[in-house]
Amino acid sequence: MSLTGQGTKVLFIENTGVRGPQLKDFGRIVDRVRRRLSSLHGFREIEQNLWTYSPAFLPFPYNAAVKSINVAVISKSIRQWMRVTRFTDPIVISFLPTPLAQGLIEKIAPALTIYYCANHMAGASSATKKLRYWEDLFFKKADLVFAISEAIIERARPFTRSVYSFPAGIDEAKFMVPKEQLVTPDDIKAVKRPVIGYVGAISDVFDQEMVAALADALPDATVVLVGPKYTTTSLLDQKSNIVLLGERSHEQMAAYISSFDVALIPYVVNEFTDSVYSCKLNEYLAMGTAVVATNMREICAYERSYPGVISVASGAEEFIGKVRQTLDNPQFRSAEAVERRKAVARENTWTTRFKGIMTVIDKQLADKALHQPNNWKESLQRYYTRHRSAWLMPLTVLLMLYLVIFHSPLFWFIGDQLVVRHAPLKTDAIVVFSGNGESAYRNDSYQRRALDAVRFYRQGYAPHIFLSSGKEQDLSEVDVIKLYLEDKGVAASAIHILDKYPKSTSENVEMVMQQLRRQGVHSILFLTSPYHGRRALWTWRKQAPDITVLTPAVVDTPPADPQWGATVDQISVIVYEYVAIVYNWFQGRLRIV
Repeated sequence: MSLTGQGTKVLFIENTGVRGPQLKDFGRIVDRVRRRLSSLHGFREIEQNLWTYSPAFLPFPYNAAVKSINVAVISKSIRQWMRVTRFTDPIVISFLPTPLAQGLIEKIAPALTIYYCANHMAGASSATKKLRYWEDLFFKKADLVFAISEAIIERARPFTRSVYSFPAGIDEAKFMVPKEQLVTPDDIKAVKRPVIGYVGAISDVFDQEMVAALADALPDATVVLVGPKYTTTSLLDQKSNIVLLGERSHEQMAAYISSFDVALIPYVVNEFTDSVYSCKLNEYLAMGTAVVATNMREICAYERSYPGVISVASGAEEFIGKVRQTLDNPQFRSAEAVERRKAVARENTWTTRFKGIMTVIDKQLADKALHQPNNWKESLQRYYTRHRSAWLMPLTVLLMLYLVIFHSPLFWFIGDQLVVRHAPLKTDAIVVFSGNGESAYRNDSYQRRALDAVRFYRQGYAPHIFLSSGKEQDLSEVDVIKLYLEDKGVAASAIHILDKYPKSTSENVEMVMQQLRRQGVHSILFLTSPYHGRRALWTWRKQAPDITVLTPAVVDTPPADPQWGATVDQISVIVYEYVAIVYNWFQGRLRIV
């Protein structure tokens, strides 16, 4: 708001993630989709000079091919928006050092690039450790690095000299308000006092064991937790004097905080939290509320800068003791103590922060202008380089897609899920479906099915052969197969022909099933084209569950070992089969087991 208030145009691009999606992200994904659908191709104007963009992207942040696709699609949308809104020479402030974020920045070609490092992302979890390399690279490439903690400054210094400390501030409009103007929320009025409160997410760094022990140690107090849950809270749920209110809007936070007798920052102390500057600290103090926090590095530094303003504890026992002391000692609720906290908060507002930020930015822009010669050749070369990449990237993406589709095991794997390779056993009959399932769906697979039928008959797997075709031909293929079988020594009495032409696999199974039952057949070796095997087998199980069906490998069954490469015909039949499976499943024709 401080930037837009000065007439600066701001485009806020929503988070594109630092890890792959997980089940717990489902709610966030739904919210993102809703925002996307309610916007104009992802763009929304929030107020004058302020827009947000919710990009559609593939959620695999470290895959090179996916990154190329995401960068090409998203950067095109952003550049189009920039042209329409006359958004020129942008200053990019990124909170993410991901490959996608850095790729977009290169495409946008900003006047200044700033990495605002708001926490130790690469150490947040095992899922984000891949980010370490990209963050180190971004430290080097960014014109400026803004860090919220001393730990992050120390991490950035080996890569850049342009690093500055700008911790999170507070919004004066929301938190610098007289307490008498605030209305205590109804869900706070209903709980027993004193109230020990916390606002923020309940995540893996929230020390649930310590807070549960606090509730046990102070049974006459109520611990109120306001914020979303990103982890299980079974330990907290067991305590009768712990109330989890869930997420509330940021506009309500001042009212909740002002109703607390003590405010908590109960985080586990580790490498990640040692690099975190807690945003809620100044929000607590702005409302004059006493604060008890664990001894994270930035909390300790804050306490040294402002002695006596907060209570810092090492370990659960000391933490509980500090909370009890704060509740019991009237000194912590004195007008002098309350005013001291508010005065400290006023030194840490976003207005104060932005004055420092804009001073650094203005100086950096001036330095760049001073040291950047007005060379028309370099400018023209940069122009053509940017526009050449506009068509080079799509070509690269197409090439990568071509290699993945036609020269990798991808379609072998996808197609192999359709292939059935039962071990052949002795059965009552061999059933041959001579059509469908062949590449390009030309009806010439009967030649290979004839070879299969002869082979299994001669090996003694069944005394009868039933022939059926899915396509009507001028010269009946089942008659051709019958002639071939007789020529190879199969008795005419052992060959049974279905003289009708079904319109689908389902109808084909129905017709053959009736004939099998008339002949007293209870088990079959089923021969069909390889990629048709899975769908046909599921059809048999749905319509003839009383008949045992074995689908052995046939002469043209693909190898079980991974095969590199695929033809257009193979891809066509594989895609067709998957579509047919979905269609027939919706029609209730398949039993998928």
